[in-house]
Amino acid sequence: MADENKITITWDELRTRQVEQRVSAMQAMRRNREYAEIQDAEQEKSQAKFKSLWFNAIFYMTVFGVLGGVIAWTAGQAMHFRNSARLEASELMNRVKEIRTAADAGKISPDERAGYVELVAADGRKNPYFLIYADERLTTSEKEARLAAVTRRDAWKEFISNVIAFGVSGMILAIALSIAEPMVSRNIPSAIINGSVGATLGLLGGVAVALFADRLYAALAGSEGTITPGRQIVARIAQWAVVGLTLSLAAGLVMRNGKKLIIGAGGGLLGGIIGGALFDIVAKYAHSDALSSLIGLVAIGGIAGGSSALVEAAARSGWLKVTQGLIAGKQFILYRNPTFIGSSPDSQIYLFKDPQVGRRHAAIHIVKGGFELEDLPLGTATMVNGRPVSRVRLRSGDQVQIGGTRFLFQEKQPSTLA
Repeated sequence: MADENKITITWDELRTRQVEQRVSAMQAMRRNREYAEIQDAEQEKSQAKFKSLWFNAIFYMTVFGVLGGVIAWTAGQAMHFRNSARLEASELMNRVKEIRTAADAGKISPDERAGYVELVAADGRKNPYFLIYADERLTTSEKEARLAAVTRRDAWKEFISNVIAFGVSGMILAIALSIAEPMVSRNIPSAIINGSVGATLGLLGGVAVALFADRLYAALAGSEGTITPGRQIVARIAQWAVVGLTLSLAAGLVMRNGKKLIIGAGGGLLGGIIGGALFDIVAKYAHSDALSSLIGLVAIGGIAGGSSALVEAAARSGWLKVTQGLIAGKQFILYRNPTFIGSSPDSQIYLFKDPQVGRRHAAIHIVKGGFELEDLPLGTATMVNGRPVSRVRLRSGDQVQIGGTRFLFQEKQPSTLA
């Protein structure tokens, strides 16, 4: 009876077309599955690299700063953001003077002299001050009378234009730098609050710049027709340094942290110096003040953001790196005392979409010689190296678990216990 239930397959039956087709199909399925696994692994690796770059503070602060500079420049151009017409005329006259000096020295031919002067005249054809300066038919007293009339007519218009342009530029730059950290952490409520406060402070800073930046430039550069290239560059650097310093203060004020304020202001100052140094060089070779303004604002935004993150990273003493969770790869520098961790948007370390995390789940205290982690009576237990804690001194390398998020604690100089 047992022999009747046996299944017997002959060699000829095993080598039939149907069996070969089935084996080939199974092999193809295995190859496809292996290929899909390789693709998934490569995609995960690529995503991990992108997240690691995106969560790098130097990278995202620079990106937000550059974007802020570009948007600020675009808004300024839409509002006819430009230098004082009187100062532009002075620079044009200085170019004419350089051309005449070169022609008198025999460095350029009369035809070249005429061509260069014609180019300068084309640049200044819409500038009423330049047209008066360049009109050799007018006497000195006639020029002064006409200049006084033009100055009175344009003074308020120029001032209001500068106030609006610098104010809007400061507002946009401040918003970009203020929302960078909460946006990367996906803390939208905090980004809205920071952006609103930053906008107000940036607007005030921009208005303050408009009140004296051009006057500073005029005082350092000199009067019309007397501007030398060296004085012009120094004056421009000073002007843009003031712009960078003032417009970058807002982000630090938003954070209500002295270190961030000083670091941000230093970055803005450096960005302004670099932007000012490049301004006249770009204007000379590109024949575009608009492009020079773009470079200046991008330098202020990008360098203010990137350098603030760079200096902050260099000066950090303790930090948490997210190793598991929705924002894995993000680092949080511990400079606030205390630093709250929780699901509330006003927490410095915001853990969203996790029902196990309380609004203020835990707090990290900066104490003499290191950092202490305190579990607050909300949410599930706070774990350190797999054990629940109430309050404990953290050591470099400790694994902190809060809800579904895991952190790696690190410090430059590990605390030592007596």
